[in-house]
Amino acid sequence: MPVSVTLPALGESVTEGTVTRWLKAEGERVEADEPLLEVSTDKVDTEIPSPAAGVLASIKVAEDETVEVGAELAVIDDGTGAPAAAAPAAEPEPEAAPEPEAAPEPAPQATPSTEQAAPAPAPTAEAATGGAGAEGTDVVLPALGESVTEGTVTRWLKEVGEEVSEDEPLLEVSTDKVDTEIPSPASGVLLEIVVGEDETAEVGAKLAVIGAPGATPAAAPAEAPAAPAAEPTPAPAPA
Repeated sequence: MPVSVTLPALGESVTEGTVTRWLKAEGERVEADEPLLEVSTDKVDTEIPSPAAGVLASIKVAEDETVEVGAELAVIDDGTGAPAAAAPAAEPEPEAAPEPEAAPEPAPQATPSTEQAAPAPAPTAEAATGGAGAEGTDVVLPALGESVTEGTVTRWLKEVGEEVSEDEPLLEVSTDKVDTEIPSPASGVLLEIVVGEDETAEVGAKLAVIGAPGATPAAAPAEAPAAPAAEPTPAPAPA
């Protein structure tokens, strides 16, 4: 399926950026989070990473051209469909005709039964969180400068369970070069926050997980009620 590469928000007052150099050519293979192009704004010069692994099918914005935040820069073909916009619409129909999905169903059914057999409550909660993250879209820390290797989460603009739209500001990150907002890579529900406020993460690290619209985040385990405090025993009277 083609994956769109868009210009992220690179600062609170930054509304556009100029493509200074493409690091990959059309037809070349790229890996997820591999630097794809360089962009210059009035605040920072930075590299934009590839959101997925695949082949650079199409470059939409040439070098020295200026576009607004959220504009499509390129298209990555992950190998499951043709790079052309019209072709993927026809290809999913023959893919839906075969029914290999009926065979894998017994395997997933056996897995939950094994998990339910585990009596420990803590691993069950972690497994539920991990499963939600695997089914959702990871929000990763992009490269915000050539020499920037890490960033600190200063503020989350959304909470777990809230709905977000694609390219909507999700959190604020501070580096030694720039303070910027990181947009959501997809529309859906914020299922999990991996890096809390005031925590530092490396470039490419997972910050959060976006689930499909209508998805429900894993419920936190209920806290046991506090035991009532025992009344103090009166000291015996002196003889």
